[in-house]
Amino acid sequence: MEAKTQCLVLGAKFFKGEIEGQHHDMTKLFVAMPVSEKDTASYGKAGHDAIDLKFGTSEEYQKLKSLPFPIMAELGLKLTTDGYEVLSFRAISQQPKAA
Repeated sequence: MEAKTQCLVLGAKFFKGEIEGQHHDMTKLFVAMPVSEKDTASYGKAGHDAIDLKFGTSEEYQKLKSLPFPIMAELGLKLTTDGYEVLSFRAISQQPKAA
């Protein structure tokens, strides 16, 4: 299942290297998502969580690193067995900095 959504992207990171003999090349986005109603009732959470979402290889990070995070973006998401994966990123607007 694929969907588009607008959300606040707090930042990004990448990793390219080997861990225990396995090669890894990935980018992750840190995104503010509303706490689910289940978490609100069961765990006493309110507001937003910062979650990390996979977004391709380290090349994606190189395209994003100069953005003025946090930034509102339209993300194309795909639901996988491991959770959501970001397929596309389109910057919408910069968030004002807190004083």
